[in-house]
Amino acid sequence: MPEVYTELTAPTAVSHALNIPFTSPTAENLIVARTSLLQIFTTTTHETELAPQNGVSIAPDTKEKEAGIDRRGLDDDEEQTFAADIALQRSQVETATKLVLIAEYNLSGSVTGMVRIKTLASKSGGEALLLSFKDAKLSLLEWDPSTNNVTTVSLHYYEREEFWPPVVPEGLASTLVADPGSRCAALSFAGDMVAILPFRQREDEDLSLGNVDGVGGHDLHMAEGEDDDWDPSAPEKVPEETADSEMAGVDTKIKDDAAVAKAAAADRPYHASFVLPVSRLDDAIAHVISLTFLHEYREPTFGILYSPRRTWAGLLAAEGRKDTVSYIVITLDLEQRASTPILSVSDLPYDIFKVVALAPPIGGSLLIGGNELIHLDQAGKTTGVAVNPFCRRSTNFPGLTDQSDLCLELEGSAVVELVGENGDILLLTKKGEGIIIGFKTDGRNVSGVTITRLANHSGSLVGGRVNTIVPLAPRRLFVACPEGDARVLKWKRKGEKQKPGDSAKEEVVENEEDEDVYKMLEDMDDDLYGSGESSTRKGSLLGAGGIAGEPKPMGEYIFSTHDRLLNLGPFRDVVAGRPTFPPESRERQEGVVPTLELVATTGPLNTPEDAGVSILRKSIAPTIVGRFDFPTCQSLWTVLARSSKSLPNTLGASEDHDTLLFVSKSEESQVFRVGDTFEEVRGTDFESEGETLEVGVVGDGMRVVQVVSEQVRVYDCELQLSQIIPMFDEVTGEEGPGVKSARVGGRWVVLVKSDGGVNVFGMEGNLELVEEERGEGLRTGRYLSGCIYGAKEGTFMPTADGVMEEGDSEEKEHFLFLLTVEGGLQIYNLKNLSEPIFVADGFSTLQPLIKAGDITPVTPTTHHREKHAKENVVEILVADLGDQVAKEPFLLVRSARDDLTFYKPFIAPPSTEGSSPTLRFAKCANPHLALPAKPVRQSSTKQIFRPLVAIANLAGYACVFLPGADPSFVLKTSKSMPHIHRLAGDAVRSLAAFHSAGADRGFVYVDASGIVRVSLLPTDFNFDGIWGAKKISMEEAVQTLSYFPPMGVYVVSTSTLVPFDLAEDDGSVVKDENTLQPLVESGSIKVLSPLNWSVVDQFKLAHNEIALVVKTIEMEISEHTKERKQLVAVGTGIFKGEDHSARGGIYVFEIIEVVPEPGKPETNCRLKLVCREEVKGTVSAICGVNGYLLAAQGQKIMVRGLKEDQSLLPVAFMDMSMYVTVAKNLDGMILFGDFMKSIWFAGFSEEPYKMTLFGKDTQKLEVVAADFLPDGNMLYFVVADADGVLHVLQYDPEHPKSLAGQRLIRRADFFAGHEIKTLTMLPRSRNPIVSTPDPDAMDTTISPPPEEFLVLAGTATGSLAMITALPETSYRRLNIVQGQIVNGEEHTAGLNPRGYRAVVSSGAAGVGGDLLRGVLDGALVSRWVGFGEGRKSEISGKAGSDVAGIREDLKGLEGALLYL
Repeated sequence: MPEVYTELTAPTAVSHALNIPFTSPTAENLIVARTSLLQIFTTTTHETELAPQNGVSIAPDTKEKEAGIDRRGLDDDEEQTFAADIALQRSQVETATKLVLIAEYNLSGSVTGMVRIKTLASKSGGEALLLSFKDAKLSLLEWDPSTNNVTTVSLHYYEREEFWPPVVPEGLASTLVADPGSRCAALSFAGDMVAILPFRQREDEDLSLGNVDGVGGHDLHMAEGEDDDWDPSAPEKVPEETADSEMAGVDTKIKDDAAVAKAAAADRPYHASFVLPVSRLDDAIAHVISLTFLHEYREPTFGILYSPRRTWAGLLAAEGRKDTVSYIVITLDLEQRASTPILSVSDLPYDIFKVVALAPPIGGSLLIGGNELIHLDQAGKTTGVAVNPFCRRSTNFPGLTDQSDLCLELEGSAVVELVGENGDILLLTKKGEGIIIGFKTDGRNVSGVTITRLANHSGSLVGGRVNTIVPLAPRRLFVACPEGDARVLKWKRKGEKQKPGDSAKEEVVENEEDEDVYKMLEDMDDDLYGSGESSTRKGSLLGAGGIAGEPKPMGEYIFSTHDRLLNLGPFRDVVAGRPTFPPESRERQEGVVPTLELVATTGPLNTPEDAGVSILRKSIAPTIVGRFDFPTCQSLWTVLARSSKSLPNTLGASEDHDTLLFVSKSEESQVFRVGDTFEEVRGTDFESEGETLEVGVVGDGMRVVQVVSEQVRVYDCELQLSQIIPMFDEVTGEEGPGVKSARVGGRWVVLVKSDGGVNVFGMEGNLELVEEERGEGLRTGRYLSGCIYGAKEGTFMPTADGVMEEGDSEEKEHFLFLLTVEGGLQIYNLKNLSEPIFVADGFSTLQPLIKAGDITPVTPTTHHREKHAKENVVEILVADLGDQVAKEPFLLVRSARDDLTFYKPFIAPPSTEGSSPTLRFAKCANPHLALPAKPVRQSSTKQIFRPLVAIANLAGYACVFLPGADPSFVLKTSKSMPHIHRLAGDAVRSLAAFHSAGADRGFVYVDASGIVRVSLLPTDFNFDGIWGAKKISMEEAVQTLSYFPPMGVYVVSTSTLVPFDLAEDDGSVVKDENTLQPLVESGSIKVLSPLNWSVVDQFKLAHNEIALVVKTIEMEISEHTKERKQLVAVGTGIFKGEDHSARGGIYVFEIIEVVPEPGKPETNCRLKLVCREEVKGTVSAICGVNGYLLAAQGQKIMVRGLKEDQSLLPVAFMDMSMYVTVAKNLDGMILFGDFMKSIWFAGFSEEPYKMTLFGKDTQKLEVVAADFLPDGNMLYFVVADADGVLHVLQYDPEHPKSLAGQRLIRRADFFAGHEIKTLTMLPRSRNPIVSTPDPDAMDTTISPPPEEFLVLAGTATGSLAMITALPETSYRRLNIVQGQIVNGEEHTAGLNPRGYRAVVSSGAAGVGGDLLRGVLDGALVSRWVGFGEGRKSEISGKAGSDVAGIREDLKGLEGALLYL
């Protein structure tokens, strides 16, 4: 069975972040890495109302306390806006900083670090981005404005065996650091190996280091890395030629030509890298803990923290084992490749784990330990503070100030300097608590370190442990957490009043600090540590008051949340349940709800912040306001018609609501007035004859335009006929071809006729439509589709200075976009229709980049099929996509198969001097393929074309709707690219925006069955990702959960941290005298109702007991009647410290139905304890088997039955190896996963009761999750280990090497790229068109195809993936497609997708020794969808198929989960 691994949703946990001017010299970009996803953001300001629920800033978390701006960050007058149940006339508005996504890229690697490098020249003028990946790879990226994309400048890899000592264990983390002056970067990997990558500097323009790079490396036993520095843009030549060309330039005096030198620096901005062990820097260095580059040094200078003598907490009482850490400062001479130690400090506390370089005015280094903080200045003077009572026990380091009463735990903490706050530092602990570190200074000398808690934030400031903290605009931070949401925080000081313009001044100061720090160093004396005068000057720039004068007393810090990136993970458990709605709306929601939805755990375990559950849906389930039958309705439109008198009064609520609903039938039309009901309008000039093609308004709503096939009718707001424009032939004057399609935009109407001609009409001041003058090309051209778009100045036509002007947003330029019958794109400015401003004749080839003058590319190797490969494009539409924070135009291209392609317009800079900026279109990735759920039934034989619908405001989103057999919304938020979200339910004939008192910014649509529904978009769901998601806060950490189908509720295991007391057997309690008390998890079982996602009942466990597993199982409740009933089984662990063996408990609950509380229908169920049994060992896994309860307790598997007296009776057992992590059942067959001994496959039988071992895997494997994957009559197992590797094994007794099934056959290994936490087997949906029987067929006895399954994987980074089986023929075709993509396409950062997925450390191939084939990468194969049509056809031909065949193979993957 071939398999394919497809990533369904992108990871949501942010692992790394960096603030950098990337896309331009003045840009402020935030680069975010989510393990294998790279995103580029910019920041914008958005006015946000300070309200308890803020749907603009954070839509999905309206129930969380930080759904809007944090109320703790408000002044007294602002606090009043939160008064409950008080309607204020004036709302408080604050300008919040928001993130806007520019681009995102999937990487074939896991990001382990990122730094900013200021190169001498770059394509964008901004700085470059240096990324590090696992297996010691570095990629240098920069932004290319000509393609609106990132480009890979170079790739550096250090995977050679000589760089990896044989005694170094695998999996060691690598660290990437960069010199603050961008002189070099260093990668620490393989334990104590360091790769140094120098970058060209301005002095290198006159003196090249080419000769130095070629010699002199071996005297220090440094390994050259020249062969491992790959430049994708460089010609294929030996490295020495580059150096020779540089030296030849010196001989010919090219060094005097600055332009040539700049070009050389841009072509290769780095020198040859070199690798060396850190012991070559200084003999004393061994076992590096942390390293970084320091500020205020003329040469690149390392600060290295190392531990020459190893120790641990159990050896602290031994002589010389307390203070074993040393710190050394070493300066590097890159030209001579030499190093010089400057200072060294030894006998530091053993628990110091990180060194942080501090910028002026404080300077020096900050050493962070678990129990203390130590500051080290440039002269070697140390000043520290103890933060908990354990510090005096663990170290003898002198001079530590005692602040042990704070009882802080600094392990896993992160720090950031607060710019402009006199060197104050924000430290966030592993629980997300905020701490302020201050320094007492005497001039440049630090005399003391003080620590204070944030008084206004008693709990967690963020969701748990912090990965990275990045300073953004003045007084703003970006904080990323691996298990919580990433936040944009703003701080202020209590009592201060910010004056207008202060933020702009702060921004200037911050930029000056970045620019001038190293310029000031050039003016200093030879003193390596700088002078007091310069330091004072620098401090005056950075601090409020500076260090030269007495700083002004400031109030305490107050932080507020401005924006957040939602993190749905980690997915410790994922279950599928049925969507539930209140009783009064269930009938309305019938038919438009997905069959199932996924509910998963989310958030950290050590803090309640961001902890809860996430609800995920692949399709959108609209909230139905009303519905009625209208079988003859084919199309509908809503308009807002105004009279001239009401035009000034456009702010009234009644004027904003839609007033008319137009309906088109097969041969006639109707119009209804919108109110509390739909009332047909009679007694007007509206003509019902003819099928309506388009309805819109012009003249600010004072004229309604109705387009029918033979004519255009114009009405006023009372539907009195104002104008009729008949269709006639321009040459003969007779009645001409009818209208095929029409678009209304601004004051213009564009008509595309059946013969391909185009007419454009504009509204004049007298409110009449007048045909616009057309040029010869527009008169004689033939077109398939057209649209009108009103754009801000500079969007499609470069401004005079090439910069988009921020003028009045109401002043827009309107453009006409036309698709020719030959597949070309033409753009006209509606002010001048004589000549197009943009022409691309080869547009329908859908190349990744569309430029003016593009034709179908033809190369000598292009076959005839590829030459003429074009997509059958039937419609184009330019519309805004986005939300209230940011909107931008996109060009949507629709094919005859209803596939959509997105293009983003941008202005490319001049390619040569003297040329002008040009308009281009860049394709956005969209792997979605149309999956017709059910063909639209026509009421007549006439085929009706259903155009795309642009909606300006749908619940705050500017979006586009695709009607037809696969109805879908194209949604984009400020933090996402455009995504296609399918509308749940039947096929849709037509849809229109609908805004009324009862449906605020909703929509109305008619489905294929003729049912009209007035609907709302679910505003509680977030659409930043590929799937819609909603996050529910539980106020406690969530361990696991299960769905209980009889009552439609979820049973959730939660835990909270409480102080730990050790209760002895005699009842006495041993009290710890320390104030820093250890914490233990205390659990509870809660019932969560999906009606409003509230807790309706709970069962509190013991003080030191938590539920490890919760499952809904079917148990036999009667030994006589054999009746079975679904019950909830809970396995717990009881922990009493290290000195006592762990115990566990088995609980069996029944959820019974009770009378709900008045007005609370969700409170209709309660937990009822059926039985409880305490057992030896923790209960780590539970499943049901043939009506019995199977539980893994310690090293034993026990099967229990429920007796009549409500007690559990053991009936069978099996001894396991070490610790069972997984137990899954499939028709009496059981799969076990062990902590170290891989998987076992067993069975359970009742007569007699026994457990039988069928087979097992003999390899060592740390099983985290596992499940069955049946495929016909073959049985496979999918296993995930702790390294993120997926293993596929098979039970095949007929295999000659399986020993009659005793050994499981290993079939494939695949690296997932993320830590997989859970695997769940789900049914695979069939193609509904294929599976639906034809009622007119004579033979209805054909048996349905066998049921297919897939395995759903949930990861720690918040992504979902599926593992599915493929037919052999599809696998072979897609395998060739994958090979062509790997070998023939450019990959972001120069990474290798095949090497990324390969499992190198798998060792032997398992029993049988034949890993038959690899697992396909579904995300990689789906890149085929985004290629140009010629490239698609070429790859398909090499795979022995055509474009349609490969598309059908990919549709099988796309439609595997249609029921979500």
